[in-house]
Amino acid sequence: MNAFNTITRDMTSVFVRIALCAGLFIGCITTNPAHRQGVVLVSTLPDLSGLAWVEGDLFIGVHDAKRNPAKYNWPRVTLLHLPKSEIEGVTWQSIDVTFPGPDGPSSDLESASPIPGGKGFLLAESGQEGEHARRIFHAVYSNGKMNIESFVNWPVPIENVEGIEVCQVGQQLVFMYAERAEGQPSTKLRWAPLSLNPLSFGKFKEVTYKGVDPIGAGVRPISALAADSDGFIYIASAYDSGNDDGPFKSVVWRIGKMIADDKGNPVVELGESKRLATMDGLKVESIAVRETKEGGKQVYVGTDDEHYGGIIRLLPDVT
Repeated sequence: MNAFNTITRDMTSVFVRIALCAGLFIGCITTNPAHRQGVVLVSTLPDLSGLAWVEGDLFIGVHDAKRNPAKYNWPRVTLLHLPKSEIEGVTWQSIDVTFPGPDGPSSDLESASPIPGGKGFLLAESGQEGEHARRIFHAVYSNGKMNIESFVNWPVPIENVEGIEVCQVGQQLVFMYAERAEGQPSTKLRWAPLSLNPLSFGKFKEVTYKGVDPIGAGVRPISALAADSDGFIYIASAYDSGNDDGPFKSVVWRIGKMIADDKGNPVVELGESKRLATMDGLKVESIAVRETKEGGKQVYVGTDDEHYGGIIRLLPDVT
């Protein structure tokens, strides 16, 4: 009888412990929102093929969704807010954009740039062979909505453009772009005067940029492009192994400056490249410069890490 009571007490103690552990486990599940949804993706942010700062902690991201059946309904344009806490992280939401013209939604939208003076944004398709999509859009953002004001086809022959930027030289807006030139030792950086009403481009000039690091097969000498209000030009050079699981590598550089020549015409002056960041394992395809009175110049990069999705990160001080 005593032995029986002892066994009973021991079993009861075990059951109580099991119940307590189960309660704690269930409590963890019910108090952690991530667990309520079952399997949770580490990152749901799509690739950031293009990035442009709007104001405050708000950025516009563009994505290289294609017009094939599998990707037709994928996000094209999103709003991103920088993180406020460890728990929240970067937040983003897709916004509906009506792309005018008979070609329908964008395909392989690879770059975005703010237009100085608060005149909206330019978004550009890459022109990648096989996509049959070679448009540049003038978009205006307001109160969570983006409208396409106008668009034109690329004014010059292109192969695969992953970076555009709009600068201002004097009172003149200047459009700048670069071919990604995958596997080549160099690429062309080209620029021309830009008008908005109607959207049109002047005569293009060019300069050759020779890649520094990384170099070789699978490397894109310029996979992203941006400039700040002083005309300094930032690029990313990226290595893509050709496998959507990686590996990747990127280096972010400051390579020169957009200036006015002695006649006031815009010209790109390349100088000694300054390495700003080396990012092993990541493929940078977008750069945006945030300039505020409080923070000065801040350079943010966005990645297109294929199966891993995208991230946005602030680089160390670039001054």
